[in-house]
Amino acid sequence: MTKLQSLLEGRELKAILFDLDGTLIDSVPDLAAALDASLEQLNYQPAGLARTRSWVGNGARKLVVRALSFALEIPETSVSEELTDKLLAVFFKHYGEQTCQQTTLYSGVFQALSFWHEQGIKMACVTNKPARFSYPILAHFGMDTFMPTLVGGDTLPVRKPDPAPLLLACEQLGADVKNTVMVGDSINDVRAARAAGMPVACVSYGYNHGAPISDANPDLLVDHFLDLVRT
Repeated sequence: MTKLQSLLEGRELKAILFDLDGTLIDSVPDLAAALDASLEQLNYQPAGLARTRSWVGNGARKLVVRALSFALEIPETSVSEELTDKLLAVFFKHYGEQTCQQTTLYSGVFQALSFWHEQGIKMACVTNKPARFSYPILAHFGMDTFMPTLVGGDTLPVRKPDPAPLLLACEQLGADVKNTVMVGDSINDVRAARAAGMPVACVSYGYNHGAPISDANPDLLVDHFLDLVRT
């Protein structure tokens, strides 16, 4: 029995839901490039790769708010909605033009997805990233073959940590929650899975705003993606 299967305590593993950024892919280089281009276009100081890496994980809007807070040297709560909307629109334009230029697949991901696919386990991507950016990434890396079902950050009115995206993915897969496991990298994934009533495994290398994901107490924590298919 694999480590992931053991989370179901004897129940059959029939479906797995995956977060995208920080779990399957390292998208920060492209996000940082798009963010810096957007900041510079609006005559702000670029943030750089390291800062951007510490800001990602709560969706594009929060990323932009954090960037504006840095650029303007003001608290995040003082960043206006109007300015946020303006930078977000520019950011989406730049990111749409360079979604897969520097993004990489984490080691072991393709092998593990192939393993589960051969086992007949259904898979879906549940991400807070807008679907229009997520689909091209899945296709670029050939992951759409394994997980044709995608619930993006704009698919529903709510996003993770709300459980609704996870429950919708289960519905679209035709899988029962009790036979499904969530795999992610952040506290949003843990909270969403808990609220949906399913076990959650996390990778230690992802994006959790500088805090160790172990603090969120996932049911399983691994350092390498392939650890999920090991016994």
